[in-house]
Amino acid sequence: MEKFKKLFSRQFFEYTAAACIAVILYVLLTNFTALHKGLSFVWSIVSPVVIGIIVAYLFNPVAMFFEEKVFKKIKKKQSRHLWSVIMAAVCFILVIALLLVALVPSLAQSVSRLVANWKNYTQKADDLIEKTAAFAQSHNIKIDLSNIENLVDNSMDKIIETVKINSKTILSKLGEIGTGLSNFAIGLVFGFCFLMAKDTLIGVLKKIRYALFNAKKIERHDILFERCNKVFIRYIGCTLLDALIIGVATLIFTLIARTPYAPLIAAVVAVTNIIPTFGPMIGAATGVFFIVLESPVKALVFLIFICILQSIDGIVIKPKLFSGSLGIPAIWTLILIIIGSKVAGILGILLAVPFGAIFIIIYNETIEPRLEKRASKINKKE
Repeated sequence: MEKFKKLFSRQFFEYTAAACIAVILYVLLTNFTALHKGLSFVWSIVSPVVIGIIVAYLFNPVAMFFEEKVFKKIKKKQSRHLWSVIMAAVCFILVIALLLVALVPSLAQSVSRLVANWKNYTQKADDLIEKTAAFAQSHNIKIDLSNIENLVDNSMDKIIETVKINSKTILSKLGEIGTGLSNFAIGLVFGFCFLMAKDTLIGVLKKIRYALFNAKKIERHDILFERCNKVFIRYIGCTLLDALIIGVATLIFTLIARTPYAPLIAAVVAVTNIIPTFGPMIGAATGVFFIVLESPVKALVFLIFICILQSIDGIVIKPKLFSGSLGIPAIWTLILIIIGSKVAGILGILLAVPFGAIFIIIYNETIEPRLEKRASKINKKE
């Protein structure tokens, strides 16, 4: 170990490492497409395992609750842990089943209603275009809306034609979605298997850590891991709770206002609210699009409501839930979301920001002190 420290402290090693890093960066930047394909291929292989680790990590508190509160009278630890994991899996299945029973029929009804009323919507759009053209003509405003009117009249034919032309791409995307769902299902199985073997896996990791690090470093790592764990759990839990609050509030409002496609719009708003920064805008725009086809007035009312709701969410709800910022600038949040979506899809979008926050913690508490220590040594030599 001392030999490696002496090697790392020599000046030629620094120059060599810098040159190697520069070459690697150059190769990566000049072959970005190949890099993206390579990362996607690697992710497709390891995603079930990664998903399994995340599932085990997220459901561990649920299993611990059952183990410490519900099954605490069972004397045998293995049996107690087994039943706790089984109950955590049952809770997950019940939540998914409840969501499917509550949302799927309403969503299917909303989509079928949208398709059935498509001609009425196009007729209303034609009327609006004609009124706009008449208003422009009466005020001597030259505007050509014939192309828009033609597009609206033939919208369904255009959609069918687009589907036919891009059938291979659509089938490819559907295949990717199917692969993602199958990987997620395999990941769920892995997750509960990891949860079953939690004690064994933790024991192996402890042995590896004690073999590589001394007690002082292990203690420092434990403190760092605990902080990262709190950031991760808080972010994921608060994000999902915030999305649920926004979705329920939207559903209640749309039902009271008798807005069309209420369950569909509430579900879209809740899911898009998970995406930081621009997710709420996507949900609002999607909701307005669906409603304006049937009632422009209700679309305007919905837009006003969603703006007020998102303002309350940003000013009151999120600060209460998150208890402060994660310390990531807005521009970096956007960059992390884009990178996460490209590498791991929806899962990447959800996990990009907490991983960024964890990296900042590691940088501030581990990397930066070492850099400062290194700089001070160089200054002393000079």
